[in-house]
Amino acid sequence: MTSSGIVADIKSRLPIVDVVGETVALKRAGSAYKGLCPFHAEKTPSFIVTPDRESWHCFGCGKGGDAFTFVMERDGIEFREALTRLAEKAGVELSAQSAREDRRRRRLREALEAAITWYREVLLRTPQGERARAYLSERGLSEETLDRFSIGYAPNVWDALSKRLSGRGFSGEELVSAGLAGQSNRGGVIDKFRGRVIFPIRDQSGKAVGLGGRILPGLDGPKYLNSPATPLFDKSRTLFAIDLAKASIRKSKLTVIVEGYTDVMAAHQAGFTNVVASLGTALTRGQVELATRYTDAVALAYDVDLAGEAATQRGLLEELGPDTAVSKVRVIRIPAGKDPDELIRTDPEGWERAVANAKPVIEYFIDRAAAETDLNSIAGRREVTGRVLAILKRVGDRVEQALYLQHLARLVNVEERTLAEALERAPLVRRVPRPAREASANGADIAVPSLGRLESEALELMLRYPGLAAELPPDEQLPFAGAVARQLAGALRERATAGAGNGKTDPAADLEAFVSGLDPATGSVARELLQAAALDSAEPSLGPSEAREVLRTCLLRLRVERLDEALRDGRILLEEAQRDGDRGRLEEIEQRIDSLGRKKAEATREMHSPAMAPV
Repeated sequence: MTSSGIVADIKSRLPIVDVVGETVALKRAGSAYKGLCPFHAEKTPSFIVTPDRESWHCFGCGKGGDAFTFVMERDGIEFREALTRLAEKAGVELSAQSAREDRRRRRLREALEAAITWYREVLLRTPQGERARAYLSERGLSEETLDRFSIGYAPNVWDALSKRLSGRGFSGEELVSAGLAGQSNRGGVIDKFRGRVIFPIRDQSGKAVGLGGRILPGLDGPKYLNSPATPLFDKSRTLFAIDLAKASIRKSKLTVIVEGYTDVMAAHQAGFTNVVASLGTALTRGQVELATRYTDAVALAYDVDLAGEAATQRGLLEELGPDTAVSKVRVIRIPAGKDPDELIRTDPEGWERAVANAKPVIEYFIDRAAAETDLNSIAGRREVTGRVLAILKRVGDRVEQALYLQHLARLVNVEERTLAEALERAPLVRRVPRPAREASANGADIAVPSLGRLESEALELMLRYPGLAAELPPDEQLPFAGAVARQLAGALRERATAGAGNGKTDPAADLEAFVSGLDPATGSVARELLQAAALDSAEPSLGPSEAREVLRTCLLRLRVERLDEALRDGRILLEEAQRDGDRGRLEEIEQRIDSLGRKKAEATREMHSPAMAPV
């Protein structure tokens, strides 16, 4: 069965009404169904599921897609995980190799869950756990909080867990692969965590992926220890307590990220349940992407002063890169001498004020640079200018960049035009990308969703002509219906903005490196498109202007399609409001429909215009 055939098979066995209906209470509305949107707060249904289109769309918040995008949005997971879950539910067999991988991952999860259960028992019911219980009590953590986070204790014994789980049928290799044990010099395995309070780490859907351990005072070893990288655990793409915090994050429209496990637990215990932890690492792009699946705003509340640590500041900006991720991050100022845990316990109102007054990270760094330098001297102003220009070079939004330049000009009393010229000349040191993941662990075929004709044509053009992607408005969401198509388009836009495919390298090699660096599902879509397009054939290519016009037309037609779908959903809601006699709701929907109609008319006029300007 082809990759797109698997997706079609899953959809045929799992009607989208059934998939969505597990989460949303749906009521029939003509040929469609409606309900309250699970992704934003509303009292009147604006969420429409259309079985004929196998799609869902919220008329209120504008989100939409198919069954796969719904599961991805609901659980905060990537396409591959959504595919695996829906295939299992539908009884559809993926490739034999893929099925083996899924069974192995389930086995590792089972080992982790067994370990978490045993560690919990040791903490609660054994003499060895007494010191850990006393430590946690001193930290002010209630029994309810410890239970909510499934906190346990690993006794200070070399192989207590390994023997326990071996007796339950887990092999030494499985324990090592799950990050629970390491190889012993004498053969066999020894426990990874010893003499430590255990903090289970779970993914967005609540499945165990790893462990964190805090050593008890008086014992030797690093203070904190996380699971190593495993098939389940990638620290750079994981946030502690994201499964418990995501609902609150959606409601508060803010993700607060701290460093420590106990900081998170203290916050949740005090009612601040939108708090997660970055596992003791500097914030990564993957963690920001995970946090912003639920809201656009991220606020850091680290013990270490970011601005006072030059390496941390530089690492954060290099990690996030010159794109919109930087503008999503704020910094919470914690009063000197305190950490989030202490502030929350002693002054919860002070914590609320600190969060409310969080500054955008760029503004924070600029203000701190000014505070640490003598602005009355030429040398001081020059130093601040250099530091701030290095920061602004990483701001992808030109408008935001210009506003900060104005702020800097007033700060150092230098003409804005002079600073703008200096900014253009300033070099941008790019971060070294992480090693690309393989398409699959052992070369297995990755099942990917099929694309519509217009989506395929637009993505193919962006692959063949990288410069076109750079011309797309950076803040505009492209009108692709499927999540994987959106991911590929976003990666192509980022690649083009970063300067790839600019003629300085071999285009074929550059393209192959780009595709190899994508996640498995998105990479498979790209390879299918490249194969279908036969880029290495002798077929004549379009000129740059022709390619630009074709892409412009494709995207406009896709935009019209999306607007048509939204208008159809709006008319369903309009009929419901008319039948209910809800005049307030009726006026609101009519206004939205009028707005959508104007946008469709504008897109249609633009589509039929002969303009050849950049998209």
